[in-house]
Amino acid sequence: MKPFAVTIGLALSVGGALIGLSGKPVAQPAVSFTSSCEDLRANLQKLGATGDELVTIEIVGALTLVKSGSGLAYLGMCEAPAPRVLCVTYDAEDLKPGDKVSISGSLAPRGPDHVLLDPCLYHREGTPP
Repeated sequence: MKPFAVTIGLALSVGGALIGLSGKPVAQPAVSFTSSCEDLRANLQKLGATGDELVTIEIVGALTLVKSGSGLAYLGMCEAPAPRVLCVTYDAEDLKPGDKVSISGSLAPRGPDHVLLDPCLYHREGTPP
């Protein structure tokens, strides 16, 4: 096989594994903690994640950034002195800055003042996940 075909085949295999036998997407791992922006730094320190293991966290608050393009959507949450959080997802629907949401995703620390959640899921406050 040519390299491109191998890459496509691998992507389809991984995608099929994520969908599972039921045909429904497999859920993210259980969250290690749920936090507000104000408590995020302390919760991250308690967790002590190094970035080497798969850790999922949830943050509840108001969006500070909503940007879409190239098939991805970026949702920002939290402002200094809290670590800034960037959620990478696939669709921001009609979200806008100020909307109250819960975002959860795989933790990828990016220094003491930045957190990347990729991939990331969200739901509006008051709606079930």
